[in-house]
Amino acid sequence: MLTPERMREINLFIHEEDIVPLTAALVRLGVLQLEEESGRPASSLPNRWAGLANAYRAQQHRAEDLLERLGIALSAPVWPAQLDVERSLAPTIASLDQIEQAVDDWQDQRNANAQELEKIHLAVEQLHVLAPVDVPLERLTQCERLHLTIGVMPTLNLSRLQTSLFRIPFVIIPAFVQGERTLVFAATTQKNQPILDRALRSAFFEQIPLPENVQGAPTQAMAALTQRATELTTQMAALDAKRRALGAAWSSLLQEKRICAQSGALLAETIARFPQQGDIYLIAGWIPATALSGAVDEVQFVTDGRAIIEILEPDVDRAQVPTLLRNPPWLRSFERLVINFGVPSYEEIDPTLLLAVSFILMYGLMFGDVGHGLLLSLTGLWLVLRKGNPAPLAPILVVCGISAMGFGFLYGAFFGQPLLPALWLRPTDSIITLLLCTILGGVILLNIGFLANLAVALRQRHWSRFLLDENGVAGIWLYWALLGALVVLLRSMQSSPLGWGMAIGVPALLLLVRKPLANFVAKRRPLLEGGWSESLLLAFFEVFVTILGYISNSLSFVRLGAFAVAHEGLSQAVYLLAGMGGGCGWVIWLGGTLFITAFEGFIVGIQAMRLEYYEFFGKFFHGAGQRFTPLQLPDR
Repeated sequence: MLTPERMREINLFIHEEDIVPLTAALVRLGVLQLEEESGRPASSLPNRWAGLANAYRAQQHRAEDLLERLGIALSAPVWPAQLDVERSLAPTIASLDQIEQAVDDWQDQRNANAQELEKIHLAVEQLHVLAPVDVPLERLTQCERLHLTIGVMPTLNLSRLQTSLFRIPFVIIPAFVQGERTLVFAATTQKNQPILDRALRSAFFEQIPLPENVQGAPTQAMAALTQRATELTTQMAALDAKRRALGAAWSSLLQEKRICAQSGALLAETIARFPQQGDIYLIAGWIPATALSGAVDEVQFVTDGRAIIEILEPDVDRAQVPTLLRNPPWLRSFERLVINFGVPSYEEIDPTLLLAVSFILMYGLMFGDVGHGLLLSLTGLWLVLRKGNPAPLAPILVVCGISAMGFGFLYGAFFGQPLLPALWLRPTDSIITLLLCTILGGVILLNIGFLANLAVALRQRHWSRFLLDENGVAGIWLYWALLGALVVLLRSMQSSPLGWGMAIGVPALLLLVRKPLANFVAKRRPLLEGGWSESLLLAFFEVFVTILGYISNSLSFVRLGAFAVAHEGLSQAVYLLAGMGGGCGWVIWLGGTLFITAFEGFIVGIQAMRLEYYEFFGKFFHGAGQRFTPLQLPDR
């Protein structure tokens, strides 16, 4: 749990006759990650496997499009029991052609009805404006020698429009006045159409196009169109029922063909990446040590013992070994917080457990209150149990709320009030004690980080990091020497200045010359790339920054106590405001309590993560690893 899963490098030499069934078996197992350098992009291989992959991927997209058109959600893919990657393509295409024809017929009919219904709605809107004019529409559209335009315009512009048209023959008929706008019939000869149109535009005239294929008076035409719209709406409902029937009829087959196409594409794309010499393929990759025996047995079974298997220990100097974290379910949410910072490299420590314990304690210390913690836990529990897609970080809210309740009993705080006996202290009454305790807790956490760094250095056989790093033996020595000297100074204890000078000077000197010393031990030359004076000056400032870092890292944990005091003070302020609110005091208290639980709970979480990422992780964790991504079907 504190270290990633051990890996083995495996090389499989496979005959061409076995490559398809073996690749399918490896996908089903889901325990092998291909080495990046061992494969080639399928797009760069114009061979039969790349062609098959493209063909299958096209059929997968067709099936997904048909499922979407029928309103069917994608099912979780399961590797098909029977898949002949070179012969399953034709039946898949034939089945999808049949389904697509039925869906296309339905879609064409529905689109035609939808377009007609849209035109009817537009025509009805136009006829509403023309309703006051009891003139058959066909007469308005049969003017051969006149240019007739119908529309609405501001009533005030009518006189100005008529004045501007004095040079041409025209007719302006105000047909209907509604408020500040007037329905207008404007006509002139075909020759003078451009002049009339320009004048109408300048008068803010809005033309109303006459509906096509509509006859009779506007009121009669609207009645006929409304009846037709009702018929189309009924037909659309029938078509929707037909869509559901098509979905019920074709859903199973469509899902099957989609998974078949997806599996075939994955299989062909994977095989296209394998290096090949004659009829021998090479499959090279990483496999967890715990799954090695089962995978080897499966390979021998599928190939009938014809495969040549080579198993090697990981060579971290040659290639980046992928990282597989094996945390129990109750730690998975905290694992997400670690991955958000970075993936542990293969030889690093998995800090998930350390982060979980320290994060929960720091959160509870800053947010200690029985009532607020209970609200936080109930919120997290609701997010965990709700139907649909639960929040992945919700379990963290549950345990952090429980931690806050625990510290709430230690503080004797219930919704910010000292209603319970304090089992330890009350933050606002013992500020100095609380701040000193948080600094002590920070010192402990930093030293856990130092020890973790030593463990990582031992795993990596990195002796200069183990002995001479600022977070190694020399750094720990210097940190504790500085800490001891500070305690002696603050408590005015009798001590030897020379002894403390030696205790601080020796590790500081080791850090000062660590680079040339590490090069000397490793027999690397030159010992320094630049001159001695320049290198020593740079090393001096590095040691100085390291000492400042020790101090700032330790004092950063003061914020834990500061937030605990601020939480209690803010909670009491809510009670004071509620007391001043009279009859609305309970509303103020409720709003303030929800605000504290939500906003301050969020801020406290950010502060805890800051201490984890920048103070704790900085001592031992780099997070430059690569996640283990086995060859398998995707979730969707």
